[in-house]
Amino acid sequence: MERGREKRRAVWLRNTVVPSAVMAAAAILESCGGGPRAEPASSAVLRIGLGQYSATNPINGLRQINQILALESLARTGEDGRMQPWLAESWTVGPDSRSLRVKLRAHVSFHDGSPVDADSVASLLPEALRKSMGPLFPDFDHASAIDRETVEIAFKHPSPFLLESLEVQVAKSGPPVVGTGPFVMAPDSTTGMTANSHYYMGRPAIASIRVESFPSVRSAWAEMLRDRLDVLWEVGTDALESLNNSNSVSVFTFTRRYQHVIAFNPKAPAVRAASVRRALSMAIDRGALVRSALGGYGLPSSGPIWPHYWAVPSPLPQFNFDPEAAADALGGSKAATRGTASFRFSCLMPPDTVNERIALEVKRQLRAVGVDMVLEAVSQDQMVQRAATGAYDAVLIEAISGPTLIRPYLVWHSGAPINWGGFDNPTVDAALDEVRYAPTEDEYRKAVAGLQRAFMDDPPAIFLAWSQRARAVSKRFNVPPAEPGRDILSNLRLWKPTTLLQRASRN
Repeated sequence: MERGREKRRAVWLRNTVVPSAVMAAAAILESCGGGPRAEPASSAVLRIGLGQYSATNPINGLRQINQILALESLARTGEDGRMQPWLAESWTVGPDSRSLRVKLRAHVSFHDGSPVDADSVASLLPEALRKSMGPLFPDFDHASAIDRETVEIAFKHPSPFLLESLEVQVAKSGPPVVGTGPFVMAPDSTTGMTANSHYYMGRPAIASIRVESFPSVRSAWAEMLRDRLDVLWEVGTDALESLNNSNSVSVFTFTRRYQHVIAFNPKAPAVRAASVRRALSMAIDRGALVRSALGGYGLPSSGPIWPHYWAVPSPLPQFNFDPEAAADALGGSKAATRGTASFRFSCLMPPDTVNERIALEVKRQLRAVGVDMVLEAVSQDQMVQRAATGAYDAVLIEAISGPTLIRPYLVWHSGAPINWGGFDNPTVDAALDEVRYAPTEDEYRKAVAGLQRAFMDDPPAIFLAWSQRARAVSKRFNVPPAEPGRDILSNLRLWKPTTLLQRASRN
């Protein structure tokens, strides 16, 4: 059992430490199905550069882009966490509150030309849900075709996660995976994608996408300045200032559904007590951290709930910055006055600029209350190994969390296979299950408020800030505005090459 749990911890860390565009697909590229029809495709080629994404595996970043641009779901999440139709045209909740009748959008086909009808969707959903829902999958009862355009999805119990299950991607297994999106994974290619000429919302204006990996964002940015790239895939906050000063590049920022957190090993003696973890959370000035370590590109966080979530309690209970109370709880008041430390714990961190700045700011703030956080920069492989053996006190990571609550459930519930460090607390488990089985919206709101309180009573991590990233796009392309709260890549199928005259007017 212990060996299995250690293996699950390692798998979770591997999927969480490295930004996973696959897990975040619904949050990063959720609206390819919206908007007016595109004009006939040109011969335009979009050149994308990935920095620090896949230096050891050049095609890993491409696979992530393939997943994002080629696959779609029955529904997508809005900025408030509510589900919005995508491949589904509409749905109706059954009178028992445990089933959905989903009407599919007409005239949709997979990339191989086969129709996306009720039979195909009903046959694909069980395995897709099993992979995406983990320990929640036992709640699934069946998926069946009612007629050619209608699928019934049923759970064994009423649950808000029934509606959130519509976010699962509808695709045929590969390789390559066969989806429905505006771009098609190029067969036997490790460098690009092609436009889906039969896309139901109109063929993209971009004919093909070419992807190249670089060892760093800096090297990819240099290529963009030489007009050899059109898109810098993901820009860290450390590079945003220099990008914003460019006359040839537009920068589009977005808030990711990931949080910077310092996750605790619940078995480590130094941080085992809930009172210690609460005190450490009170010692952090999150606003100052966002300003100094993230350059203002981030949102302070004090728990697992997306700040714009429709069911978020108002006001949201959160840890207030109270260094005096934190120092007293940790016995560090006198030590802080003397400039020494009365409490010490270690923290693993990825060796990159952004995480280093966050770690140093947290270390500085904790030092002010008499706490010494000993930092240790380790590689991904080392971090996975340490997670498997439990040889750590805490680790600085980016953990997926919003905009719905199914994600934090899969991260923090003790029965979840991606539970960090085997965090096991009856109070948190009970609060998560109250959310899972809430039969009405009123009960759900109460359960969400209880969940936040549980995470404050026995915090598994110091929740620091929701991270922000940016896409840098050459002004060689005309990029229509994205919907509020969405990544600019959500409308990639509508991008078009600009004329020389348009570029001149922009400059």
